Amino acid sequence: MKEYKISEFAKKIGVSRQTLLNWDKSGKLKPSHFSKKGYRLYSQKQLDEFLKNENKSEPKETKNEKDDFQNNSINQSSENSEVVEILREQIEFLKEQIKIKDELFEEQLKAKDEIIKREQELRLFADRKILLLEENSKAENLESEQEEKVKKTWWKFW
Repeated sequence: MKEYKISEFAKKIGVSRQTLLNWDKSGKLKPSHFSKKGYRLYSQKQLDEFLKNENKSEPKETKNEKDDFQNNSINQSSENSEVVEILREQIEFLKEQIKIKDELFEEQLKAKDEIIKREQELRLFADRKILLLEENSKAENLESEQEEKVKKTWWKFW
């Protein structure tokens, strides 16, 4: 036999879920049983009997039930507004955190670029130093060779 959850049953008979909850409390219409998870379940037989007893017309909610529904809606709307405000605050906080992290990241990139630039300057300096040392070494070798030639020439004349 077909079973309906509370929202489905409410829709079938033309009332709100809250009305069925109220009827359950007052004893006007109780669920046929509860699921293992605790959901209220209504049977096809209950649907047929209800529609038959109500002459197949949809039951009207009482003024109090409508007021309850409206008040619940207003309360939910107020709660939703509070939730939305909290979410907006959290979003703003996260945006600030992202901004701070972006700034830190930019600083780290600049520092990295500076380190790379200095490393390149040090390599150039080292390369120049090596070239100078090589040139000095060649110059010293050339000077030594010239001194040797002078000495040889000098000894020839003596």
